[in-house]
Amino acid sequence: MENKKYLMRSLMFVPGHSEKLQQSASKSDADVILLDLEDSVLPVSNKQIARDTIIKNVKAGMFKNFEVFIRINERESGFLLQDVYQTTIEGVTGYLYSKTNNAEDIVFFDRLLETIEYEKGIPIGTFKIIPILETASSIINANEIAKASKRNVAIGFGSEDFVSDLEGIRDFDDAENLFTPRAWVAMVARTNNLIPIDAAYIKIHDLEGLEKHLKVGRKLGYAGMWLLHPKQNALANQYYAPSQAEIDEANEILRLIDEAQKLGKGVTIINGSFIGPPLVVKAKHILERVNLIKAKQK
Repeated sequence: MENKKYLMRSLMFVPGHSEKLQQSASKSDADVILLDLEDSVLPVSNKQIARDTIIKNVKAGMFKNFEVFIRINERESGFLLQDVYQTTIEGVTGYLYSKTNNAEDIVFFDRLLETIEYEKGIPIGTFKIIPILETASSIINANEIAKASKRNVAIGFGSEDFVSDLEGIRDFDDAENLFTPRAWVAMVARTNNLIPIDAAYIKIHDLEGLEKHLKVGRKLGYAGMWLLHPKQNALANQYYAPSQAEIDEANEILRLIDEAQKLGKGVTIINGSFIGPPLVVKAKHILERVNLIKAKQK
């Protein structure tokens, strides 16, 4: 199976039935377009309209410069099979599996995709999965969910549904009740070589709050976040890209470690700090990310 590297700093939700919003999204700087068939598509009569709109626009190449994931309806909704069967087309990267509770959910969905791929003559493993962890049980089962399918390329946290399921209180000032699950999801993702996607920030006009949210997410190890509005895009791309100082330091670390190895040394010192294998790995990750961003901008 392919080992493609994905850039997912900004993943923007767009209602599947809105031609206007999809046209707007296609002109954005988001890395990933998330075409929604679930919460934003109501009443139910809009579900098929949404599928038809997505299929038309994807086939027309509207999102050819983006990774495209589709958020499908829940397993118990009665809409999931048609969501997936109709939209397994060229130009769709994969699917967001909402309200994942356990590994069995992802095993079920993996097998469903395999059956559809086989029936349609599509190479097995073509369509990827991003489980969304937004219940208390999903946080408890996060590591098993992450390991449940080779199709998993990322794993994301959903804070609003999580707080509701927890019967907690959503506090935007310090978000104390979100710190542990946010940190845990990022750790699980990194442990399983998946991309960690942070929760959306639902106060779309509060850019100061968004920036605070991004600073914490970056420190926790996230690589991107769900976006609900185009105005959130620039900050997400900024914070989830290496700064020039990080890039310069990464290049210097690799230069100095190369010199040290030529002298038969495995370590060196930069700015009074010890430079060993962990920092070399980090430097390589930074420069790999820079290359992904440059490739996206071409």
